[in-house]
Amino acid sequence: MKKSSLTLKLVNAPYMIWAMLFIIAPLIMVIYYAFTDRSGAFTFDNIKALSSYGAIFGRSAWYALLATVICLFLAYPLAYIMAKSRASTQRTIMMLIMLPMWMNFLIRTYSWITILSNTGLINSLLKAVGLPTAQLINTPGAVILGMVYNFLPY
Repeated sequence: MKKSSLTLKLVNAPYMIWAMLFIIAPLIMVIYYAFTDRSGAFTFDNIKALSSYGAIFGRSAWYALLATVICLFLAYPLAYIMAKSRASTQRTIMMLIMLPMWMNFLIRTYSWITILSNTGLINSLLKAVGLPTAQLINTPGAVILGMVYNFLPY
C-alpha cells in the first residue's frame, strides 16, 4: 500500500466513523422500526398506516412552502441591497445575519417560545398597554415564524 493512500485513509477515518455513528446507524434503526412491531416481528402494518397521516404531511408541506416563499421575499431584496452596497456595509449586514447562527439552534428556538408564550414578552407588553393578550404560541403562524427565522440565512 502506498504511503499517500494510507494517509488518505487515516485522514478520512474520523469522518467515516462519524458518518457511521450518526447517519448510517440511525437510518438502519428507522428502517428496522418501520418494518417491525413492538415485539420485533416483521410487519408491513407501519407502512400501511402512513396513509392515515396524509393530512399531517400535507400541512407540513404547506408550512414549508409558506416559509420558503417568505424566505424568498425577504432574502432577495436583502441580497440585492448587499450586492449594491459598499464592502463595509456588506460585511455589517452579513454579520447581523450570521450573528444569531452562532447560537445553538435549540436555544434560538426556545427563545422564540419564551417570547411568544402566554406570559412572554409580547403578551406582557400587550397587557402593559391595556390590550388583550393573544394566543401566539402553538399556532401555524408561530411555526412558520420559527421556520423562517431559523432557515432564512440558508
